[in-house]
Amino acid sequence: MKCVKIAPVLIAVALATAGCQSGGSKAADAASPSGAASGSCDKSLGTPVKAAMKRVADIPVSAKTSFIGDPQRAAEQVVARYEAGGVGDLTGIAFCGVYKGSSGLDSLTVSYYLPQSTPEKGKDAETFKEYRMGETALAGVKVGVLYFECTSGKFGGTSGTSVLIRGEVRSRNETSESAAAAREDNLHILHDTSRTLASLLNCKGNSGLSDTFSMPSEA
Repeated sequence: MKCVKIAPVLIAVALATAGCQSGGSKAADAASPSGAASGSCDKSLGTPVKAAMKRVADIPVSAKTSFIGDPQRAAEQVVARYEAGGVGDLTGIAFCGVYKGSSGLDSLTVSYYLPQSTPEKGKDAETFKEYRMGETALAGVKVGVLYFECTSGKFGGTSGTSVLIRGEVRSRNETSESAAAAREDNLHILHDTSRTLASLLNCKGNSGLSDTFSMPSEA
């Protein structure tokens, strides 16, 4: 698909990896316990994807966990950023944060961006495996990335404008599951959260994302 102006995208992926390693987060308006009352992340996510989030974040099944964030607000921020000419902005728009307990540092975050292009195929092969989902998907143990096209009237135009969106999931903790299982869980998380975002943005055909998640083939 697109492979121009690749440097900003690669920088974004590098930042995502660095953020995971250090536990930092670059997401703007990051989900936090104070937003629990108005957020709907907990209600919008199904039980299977919540379980995937806990596994990747290495949160015990029995531990109390909070899923905090506001998908509707995230969708509105995506539109606002596009209208403001923010394509290429490396600051993430927070979609959901997962916390062990009800406060403290997030264990896992899901954020969205408006990139200029998809990454060059095979460029990040040492860190990520590439998969056939959306425009393209990259999955590692602590980081997962999904690019998908959204054609929607929310972005203007009579028949809607097509906009490239990049979803990112990253965990603060080392997971105890296998690398293969972690990659699958990261893709599951990105599939479900991206489908939710696509629905809120009225993306044509839900951006080609299937109704239910199944492990995609490697690209």
